[in-house]
This record gives sequence, structure tokens and C-alpha cells, in this order.
Amino acid sequence: MTADPGGGVFDAAVVGAGPAGSATARWLALQGWRVALLERTRFEVLRIGESLAPNVQEPLRELDLWSEFLALAPLPSWGTVSLWGDAAQQSHSHLLNPYGCGWHVDRLAFDHMLARAAAAAGASLFEGVVLQRSVHREGCWWLQTTPSTFSAEAPDQTLCARVLIDATGRRAQVARALGAERMLFDRLVGVAVHWAGVDAAEQGHLLVEAAREGWWYSAPLPGGAQHDADTMIAMLMTDADLCGRLRLTVAGAWEAALQSTEATRQRLGAAHRLSTPQVQGAYSQRLRRDGASDAGPWLAVGDATLAVDPISGSGVLRALRTARAAVDTVSELLGRPHAWRGALAAYEAERDKECTNYLLERAQYYAVEQRFDTPFWQRRQVLRRCLADAADRAVA
Repeated sequence: MTADPGGGVFDAAVVGAGPAGSATARWLALQGWRVALLERTRFEVLRIGESLAPNVQEPLRELDLWSEFLALAPLPSWGTVSLWGDAAQQSHSHLLNPYGCGWHVDRLAFDHMLARAAAAAGASLFEGVVLQRSVHREGCWWLQTTPSTFSAEAPDQTLCARVLIDATGRRAQVARALGAERMLFDRLVGVAVHWAGVDAAEQGHLLVEAAREGWWYSAPLPGGAQHDADTMIAMLMTDADLCGRLRLTVAGAWEAALQSTEATRQRLGAAHRLSTPQVQGAYSQRLRRDGASDAGPWLAVGDATLAVDPISGSGVLRALRTARAAVDTVSELLGRPHAWRGALAAYEAERDKECTNYLLERAQYYAVEQRFDTPFWQRRQVLRRCLADAADRAVA
């Protein structure tokens, strides 16, 4: 392995302590590798992405973190109610799922739990740190870091790692600095508002409702550091240009769009708004290494390598599964450093297959909704036809 991590020398450096980054760091540390986990925040910033599918139990148990997860007091989610393709409500229960219910979580607490678990496994967690520059020489990535806030307690420093892992989410900051490019499949954003005073009867499920501008998502939030016990998030998913054209970051315009819905408006009922609309990137993307630096072994995990539309309901689950695949690849890179190009090629080939399957699934989701002849939906129908034509050509 390597020298003492107190000297800033590691087997692997993971940049970004979201679910994918922290899970990767924990699994690697549990295998005995020396790991640095760099996080630009101190877990003080609100994070969105609150609903987890029942199957998330599987990777959390593999990480030996199921008890820690339950200690966060997540709210059970008994299923999804949707108005999609039809004005009538349809219910999709989790009762028959072998893992039981899904979960509504305090996402900030969830992410912080995973980062602490990585540290507990032996990873060195650096909070409030930004990676400024990465250079590969003499078989090592030299990482120049600086504090993300002006603090004398966190001086600039240089770390060394044999393998570099980008877990910076959709920004793919590390990979792009090395010359990789993102293949964007859409410009989806979520415009979110938090509400308080929600009826307790509305706190057991996820609600999805298609609308002219896009589609609405609403879910309860567990009480905790970020929220009171009766709060809920309501989010309009639309395209970035439509968000600007409709001025959806203005509370009045956002609420006007809300009034055009049926189930979402009724669900919020007498609740009152806690926040102004906040925009979050939700675009689908696949990272392409073509033209990127081939100087040394690096890879991306989670949203940095493949980010998916929230309609799939699989973001965190995919992040954790990708982390598992990344750990196997990194272990091979560290154990057989002379063969790192082949290992990375195999890893990227699997992500390409995953991306292809995801795009087909996404096209099928959106093909169900035919009621709205508006720009948002027209774009998704064009995508569906393109994928169908490509599939026909492949068969021929």
C-alpha cells in the first residue's frame, strides 16, 4: 500500500461526499486502502433528493449502515400516487416489494451519515476543502487543495493519491478539468418550494403529476435539523429555458403554475409557503472521456458519470450501485497498476450499457403522457421517436 496518510499520501482520493463518493470511500477503506474524501461544504447547505426507493436497503446493508440509516428516523413511504397519462389518480404500492416501504429522508442528514461512516471505516475526511488542481506525475496524482471558506484553520495543502475519483455530481468538476466532456440529454431543472402545515394524511406517499409546463413532484420531509415535522417539498420539473421564459423563480409565477394542477394543489391544501422557489439542476448526462487526460488512472462515480431524470426514481440507488462497481475497478487499478487502461475501459463500457438502458426507460416513461402539446412534452416525444428509429435500425 502506501505511506502514512498523515503525510497526505493515499491510495485513492475521492472528491465529493455525496452518496456515491462517501459509499466509494467507505467500501475502499473497509478493504484496507488508504482513502482521502474531500468535501467542499461542511454539510451546512440544504440538499434536495428526499425520496428513496425500497431497494436502497440492499446497498445500505452491504455498507453495514442499515441501523445508522434507521437512526435518522426517515419517514416510511408506502408508495407513489401519480397522474400521468391520465387525469385519474393511480396508486403504486410498495407493499408487495420484498424490501417493504420506501423512505422520505432528510437528505442533508443522510449524506452526512454516509460521510461519517466513511471516516469511521478509516477514510480521512476533509470538509470545507476545494480541489484547485490535479497533476499526475511519478505514478501519483498531486492534488492542490484550498479551503472553500476563508478560514485560518484550514490551510492550503497538497495531497497525493494513486487513483483519483470524481464524485462531484452533475458538475463533473474533476473530470472536466482533465478534459472530459458531458453529453447532455436534456436541460431539466427542478424548481422547489418548501411548505409547512401539511395535513398528516398527506405524509405517507410520493405524488407525481404531469402538467403543461412539465411535471410536479411532492413529498413529505421528516422532522430534523432542516425541517419541522409537518413540512413538504413541492417541485416543478421543467426545462431551463422554459423556467426562464415563465419566470418560475418568482414566487407569484410559481404559485400560478401550481394553481393549474389538481392533486398537487389539493395536497398542499392550507399549508403555507416557507421558501422562495429554488432552482436545482436535474439534467440527464453521460460523461465522455474522449479527449480527456490519459496521464493516470481516474474515474467518475454517481451523477458525475451518469446522471438520470428524477422520474426514474433511482438517483441515489444508482449512485450507490455505481460506487460498488467503482470500488471493484479501483481495487483492480491498485492491485494491477500496469493494466489500468483495460480496467477503466471495461468500467466505461458498463456505464455505456447502463446509459443506453436508462435512455430507453426514460423514453418509455414520457411516451405514456400524450395529453399536452407543449414544448416540454414535444421535446420528449421527439426523443422517443429517435430512440425507436435507432432500435428499428439496429434490428434491421
